[in-house]
Order: sequence, then C-alpha cells, then structure tokens
Amino acid sequence: SPLDVAGVILQSPLESGARAVLGSTVAWLGYSLDIFRNYEKIDKITAPVAIMHGTSDEVVPYANGQALHQKLQTKYAPLWLEGYGHNNMPQDECFDYVKEFIRSVGESKEKTVPTAQ
Repeated sequence: SPLDVAGVILQSPLESGARAVLGSTVAWLGYSLDIFRNYEKIDKITAPVAIMHGTSDEVVPYANGQALHQKLQTKYAPLWLEGYGHNNMPQDECFDYVKEFIRSVGESKEKTVPTAQ
C-alpha cells in the first residue's frame, strides 16, 4: 500500500499547479481546475519526507518546496540548494542527500521492527 512507505523523497515539488503558474495570491481563481493541489495532501503523509529544491528555481518556485515542508507531519532536514534552478541541481549533492535519507529511514525502521525470535 502507498500508505506503508518508509519515506518519501521530493525534488523541486509543486505545491499547486495554479500557485506555481499564477502565484498564491491569485491561485484561487484556478482552484477548480488545479489538479495538483499537493498542499491539501502533504499533511496526510505520516512517513518522513525529504525535500530538495533549488533557491533559484524559475520553473517551480522555491517557495513551493518551503510551503510543503512547513505542512509535513514528519520533517526530514530539507536540502535548499542556494543558487540552483530546476534543471541544474548538483547531482552529487542530491544523490548524497538521498543516500543519507535512505540510510536514516532504514535505521529508524530497524528500531521499530521487532526482531524475529
């Protein structure tokens, strides 16, 4: 089940289609047409969530990642990449972040899973 995941990784996440295109102040105009209202869903994720986003992203504004991070139930330290955009994220830094997140999630899962006897 998707509800049983150990963790979720989001790269340059979209808070909302309308908010990314129109900005949050006028996004309510396109609310009924916006099929990407992730801000209404993100707080239902109980697993740890790791978010990485470039601060100079012009495709999906950095504020989208920040807003989603604020709504998380189980926050993992975000990776805000200063000066990077949507399509030039530094691969090594992103991979290292993902590897550390997976390691962290694996360790915490081991602590909560009873050992077989």
